[in-house]
Amino acid sequence: MKKTEKSFLKIAVFDVDRTFLVKTTGETQLIRFLLKKRMLPLLNLFKYVYTVFRRLPRGIEEAILRNKTYLSNLDVQKLKSVLPEFFEKHLQPKFSIQLQKWIHELREKDYQIIFISGTVDFIVDLLVDYLGADGGIGSTMETQKNRFTGRILGIHPYFNGKIEALYQFLDGRNVDYDSSFGFADSWADVPLLSLFGNPIAVNPGLLLRIKARKNRWKMIWD
Repeated sequence: MKKTEKSFLKIAVFDVDRTFLVKTTGETQLIRFLLKKRMLPLLNLFKYVYTVFRRLPRGIEEAILRNKTYLSNLDVQKLKSVLPEFFEKHLQPKFSIQLQKWIHELREKDYQIIFISGTVDFIVDLLVDYLGADGGIGSTMETQKNRFTGRILGIHPYFNGKIEALYQFLDGRNVDYDSSFGFADSWADVPLLSLFGNPIAVNPGLLLRIKARKNRWKMIWD
């Protein structure tokens, strides 16, 4: 009998903050929106700022990127009910025009489109649903009694955590990494970009720009 050849996926992985969303982050926009809607208690902001300073000796990831205390005790269903308005007014206007074109072209070539970010999972889900992506990976938020606790469950998709979260998402499926694409903006995304035969630095900061030039990675700007 002939051996069955393995089928390899071609994927295109897009970071969200300051990559697909130009010059901003999903959570920055979410906090602004919730303040305008008077849905974010000032006490939550004080807790957030206090937590930043308390965790700062542990590094930026612990102090800021993993810090979701502003969501503490917010009603899950109430927040989700206003997400369509948040998406239309605060996220969609920030979409990268260039990356939307890349997504369309790569989908036409049978690439699977995946978003990955340390931002909260429900923001990533909004992008996946609207753009018809094949999957999304964000920070899974813990809830208790239909309220957010402000804590993350499982892997935080940041730095090497993005690779771990991506592997978990792919669940053993075979991927043609040499033909696949990665799009990201930050030095912290170098491990992720290095996975792919086609790494693309989007609006790169100085350190990523230096790395991209050294490795002859493509760079694009919005």
